[in-house]
Amino acid sequence: MHRIAATAIVLGFAGAPASAGVELLPDVSVHLEAARYAPVETDMHWMGWIGAGADLIGVGATRVYFTADVETIIGNTRRAFDASQANYHLEVGLHRRLGARYEAAVFFHHVSRHLVDRPKEQAVDWNVLGVRLAGQRAGRVPLAFKFGLGHTTLASLVGYRWEATGRLDAGFPIGEKSEAYLTGRTRYVTVERSEAFPRGNFLDRSAEAGLRWRREARTLEIYAAWERRHDVFVLVPGARSRGLFGFRILFNSGGYRSNESTPPRAFALPPKSLAPE
Repeated sequence: MHRIAATAIVLGFAGAPASAGVELLPDVSVHLEAARYAPVETDMHWMGWIGAGADLIGVGATRVYFTADVETIIGNTRRAFDASQANYHLEVGLHRRLGARYEAAVFFHHVSRHLVDRPKEQAVDWNVLGVRLAGQRAGRVPLAFKFGLGHTTLASLVGYRWEATGRLDAGFPIGEKSEAYLTGRTRYVTVERSEAFPRGNFLDRSAEAGLRWRREARTLEIYAAWERRHDVFVLVPGARSRGLFGFRILFNSGGYRSNESTPPRAFALPPKSLAPE
């Protein structure tokens, strides 16, 4: 596993032009989000997300990056705002621009799920080693896409094996720096059944509509969404179909206008694209 990741990094830098200079910490990213579930249920009223990342070193169009994110599920079981889950995402990888409108990445992603102030003896975590491709298509209705494929190197309790993800974003400009948008996301996971999680392969999916305002690298999104999501609980299987109403504040973190020439980042993962977060 580590040899594969190291080989990918070496090959990525080997493909950079010899004249390209080395950059240290050439870029950073920040991602904040909050949403209300509809309908709500015990321990699940709100979702909050906070994360940041950085390109650590770059040579030409190739960069090594690291991201760290925490998702918190909030209810009101014990108090008005009572955190019930905290899910941690750590990722390291290499991404490279491919022409003007595409970007590819090799990544190693770790997810660890935890109950907050509640007993939990069984570890629930997994690692995914994979690749992603992101890009854009210009036109009257510009489209941006992102696809990923990975295999777990570790999967405690949940039994995940292969994971394929996809995102398609269509933008409808309504001003010089604003647009309405539609986004669809999917996540297909193959599973090794167990007594604790007696369910087979599954497909998570969501549809989202909202408004997006962009100021250089800063983005604000206000949205309404519907999702079908599996393994919403930490220790037992369970699927939910529900709505979300929320907002995102982004800085270099996957927030983009679909008609811009810069492609969406292959390493910037929006929430609900990877895990039962």
